[in-house]
Amino acid sequence: MDDQTKAAFASASDTAKQLITLASGILALEVTFAKNIMDAKLDQNAKDLLTGSWILFLLSVTAGVCTLLALTGSLGKLDALKPTAIYGSNVRIPAFLQIVLFLGGLGLSVWFGIRALK
Repeated sequence: MDDQTKAAFASASDTAKQLITLASGILALEVTFAKNIMDAKLDQNAKDLLTGSWILFLLSVTAGVCTLLALTGSLGKLDALKPTAIYGSNVRIPAFLQIVLFLGGLGLSVWFGIRALK
């Protein structure tokens, strides 16, 4: 395996790990203060935004784990690794889902925060 392919796999792995860490951290922070948030005088739509963000963050973490497993599977094949292996659908699909779900969860969290400030 050449250095560029190694770097590509390492970078993809690091990105997935960073998004898992961020999603887990935000989720943990929001759940920690959930009682205070839910006790506030908020309408049901605001609470639904927060619940939706939790679900999207949890799904993002799951997709991130799937991405890491796909990267490991690609690296562990018995055949010689081709530089294009990182672009296989087994890696691209969960990586794309992880990013989209993370951004969706982040968007709902920000939207919730804006509504809660009103």
